Amino acid sequence: MYVCLCNGYRDSELRELAQQGVSCVYEAYEALGNGPCCGTCLDCARDIMSEARAALSVAAE
Repeated sequence: MYVCLCNGYRDSELRELAQQGVSCVYEAYEALGNGPCCGTCLDCARDIMSEARAALSVAAE
């Protein structure tokens, strides 16, 4: 699913970065090539990354 339409970033890309230890949406966007443009995706992107980190910590237990 596309999360950021301006840059074409997908939820799978954000999940992967979160699992690699990236904790900030802005860092994730920079790692993908560009920062946020309009910003309407940031809340959704934060939620996706938080869920991915939470799943990772549960799996580690």
